[in-house]
Amino acid sequence: MENAKLNTIAIIDDHLMLRQAMSLRLTLLGYKVVLDAENGKDFLEQLPKLPAPPDVVLLDINMPVMDGFETAANLKKDWPQIKIVFFSMHNSKAFISKAKQIGADGFLSKDATVDQLKKALVVALEGR
Repeated sequence: MENAKLNTIAIIDDHLMLRQAMSLRLTLLGYKVVLDAENGKDFLEQLPKLPAPPDVVLLDINMPVMDGFETAANLKKDWPQIKIVFFSMHNSKAFISKAKQIGADGFLSKDATVDQLKKALVVALEGR
């Protein structure tokens, strides 16, 4: 089932090529990428300048300046309505457990398939 409204997404990752590739993939899947940032600090500075917050944030864990866990904690405090899907190569139980403790709405490995990406976003957006 397709959403009637276009869901908006922000991508936070320190690798420009990955952000560009994910932006293209998400656009092809029917999402609107409204912001991309190279670290959590940059993202949190840009966020208030948007006309509306994104529905979901695809958030890397290991980044310079401000990592994904610190970013998520700030996001949950100031923007609790934004869904968070961690997107990382670190998919150990410890990382997934910490992500859940912070309040993440999903966790996706960077080597996930397109179907796994679609499912993670649908689950996060629908709150399942």
